Amino acid sequence: MSDDSEFRRTTPDSADIPVTPRLGPAAEHRAAADNAAAQRDYDRALRERFRAMLRGLEQGGVLEIRRSRTADETVDDVSTALPQDLTAELQPTARSFDEVVYGGRRATEDEYRRLEYADRFSGSAPPPEPEPIDKAVTETTERTRRSLPPLPELLRNPKFWAAVIGAIALILLGWALIQALSAPVAPKPPNNPPVSPPDSGGDYDRPDFGAGQDSIFERLPAPIAFGGLQFLIAAAALVWWRARRRGALVGEPRPVEVAANELLAGQAALYRKSNDSEFVAAKLRAATLRRIRPSLGVGTDAAPEEVVAAVASRTGVDSTLIGTALYGPVPDASTMQLVAAQLEWIEAQG
Repeated sequence: MSDDSEFRRTTPDSADIPVTPRLGPAAEHRAAADNAAAQRDYDRALRERFRAMLRGLEQGGVLEIRRSRTADETVDDVSTALPQDLTAELQPTARSFDEVVYGGRRATEDEYRRLEYADRFSGSAPPPEPEPIDKAVTETTERTRRSLPPLPELLRNPKFWAAVIGAIALILLGWALIQALSAPVAPKPPNNPPVSPPDSGGDYDRPDFGAGQDSIFERLPAPIAFGGLQFLIAAAALVWWRARRRGALVGEPRPVEVAANELLAGQAALYRKSNDSEFVAAKLRAATLRRIRPSLGVGTDAAPEEVVAAVASRTGVDSTLIGTALYGPVPDASTMQLVAAQLEWIEAQG
């Protein structure tokens, strides 16, 4: 609930680094709110008064001191620590704070007076306790083993190795087909006349007849045997290269923790930059209907006519105006601001 531009520090190289905002004592924010209200600057007055109320709750021991707390979180924490009659007025003030500070809407005097009436905590808050001093944390670089230079991008691409293996397989398949379909070559006739073997009465009784002693590599053609051996070696080297963990363990950085108020401000800025009034108005209308449906007694599946009739009956306003505020077109930003004000009024009446 603080502007980052108000809390920045400068390093020796003149680089602006945002730090976690700190709120001052409740009395300082209360005096700043009274000064801004006297000058009719109700935007700043609303912001400072809400800060004063928050710091009063923290200094009084009602809330735990935190660096970052949204307006809705403040109301939720207070509602669990204080009776309901003391916190009933805080919900609309928190919504006004978000719309003015993060939504870019101008604050009105009635909104500030409502917050001033709800603030019963900043005036009687005790002095704040001294906060702990932040110590600079020096990061030490981990010692890592020297690593080999990275492989070229082509060699680290799995598609390249798949193409190489596919090409080798196609070449071997083509060679095998050629060898299988080609005609056998007749051997050259021997120079010496053949010698007739002695008749031994059949070869089945010979002791050297039976299973051969030569290996499969001797039976296969030399290109296929040595090519297959090289392919197995290359495949084993590829598996070892992809499966082996190289280098020391490196800790991965944790995700950045963003304060809720900063996230809300960024989302509001994106909505404003998109200039999509229909989408923003739909979001506001959906939130309003979600909050007023329980009090109206209509369900989520109720038709728009039923919702408009229930709101018109509750508020006593013409149903045409209610229907325009809840379901009418929103062509530009000025119409969206008017619809937002109407939705706030409808929710306050419900």
